[in-house]
Amino acid sequence: MSRTKTMALRVLPVLVVVFLATRAVHVHSVGAAPEIYRVAAANNDLDVVEGLAAPGSLVELWYTQRNFKEGAASGGDRFSWCGWKNGGEPVLLGTTWTNSQGVWRLGNLRHRTTVMLFPGNPGGDSCHGGILTQLLPRTCDAPGVGCSAWSPPTVRWLNVKRQSSDVATAAGAIEGAHQAALAVADGPNDGPEASSVYDVDENGLDTTGPGFEAGQVVSWKCGTGGTAVCPSIAVHDATTIIAPDPEFPFILGTMQGHRPGGSVFAAAAIDRGEPLGFTVNVSVRFRGLLDVNLGCDQRSFFDFQAPIAQP
Repeated sequence: MSRTKTMALRVLPVLVVVFLATRAVHVHSVGAAPEIYRVAAANNDLDVVEGLAAPGSLVELWYTQRNFKEGAASGGDRFSWCGWKNGGEPVLLGTTWTNSQGVWRLGNLRHRTTVMLFPGNPGGDSCHGGILTQLLPRTCDAPGVGCSAWSPPTVRWLNVKRQSSDVATAAGAIEGAHQAALAVADGPNDGPEASSVYDVDENGLDTTGPGFEAGQVVSWKCGTGGTAVCPSIAVHDATTIIAPDPEFPFILGTMQGHRPGGSVFAAAAIDRGEPLGFTVNVSVRFRGLLDVNLGCDQRSFFDFQAPIAQP
């Protein structure tokens, strides 16, 4: 074989890897541990998870959950953890293989093991008002053999607060996340009719970018200090006699964090304190990366949707 052909064969695999990595993740590289970039929930329950790993990899997806009492980092209304579900033992959700572009996907999860991501009712100072979910992907040489390590981000605290009769906020902190976002919502992004009142406000950032340190502590605070400003919404039900406005039966604060080896989702609900005309369960698309396989998704970290939308 000629030297020219030998050099071409040596260079070709490198070019293929670069092409696949660039096409799959744009400016994001694929490491040894798999990463989640998209999650969808329907009617409060986990339904779809999508991520990235090396092409041709076997991916296992596990999860753990625990409750918490929403609250601030300090003071009288203080955040605190409650017990783990299943004694803290991870539960397998499913296995799949990455395609030639390094993309993996598990769908119809709510028809297998039901994982409820959002509280069924507001909790106030009780454990049933807050749910933490860790999604734990790993690549393995064979099922359960030669697997990569889990390393999800750590939620420090989450506080949802009614600041006044018509304003609600969410604040909190997370550590170890490459991408992190916080949202407060009292309903889907939009109802049957266009409205000037927004039901969702979000604030997200990427700690791998300039000005941050990857995985640093990120906090959203409504007053001084913190990494970013807390999101806020006007609490309002625009339902009329002829036009219903879908609303959640509570005010919801939701935090998400992603890094190779794991993702976390924390959701806390507080009482709205007002009668509603038309309430719905929570259906939402989460995104950790906004530049990967966007498809029909909104370019946002949280897309809380009306009931007719599909994940």
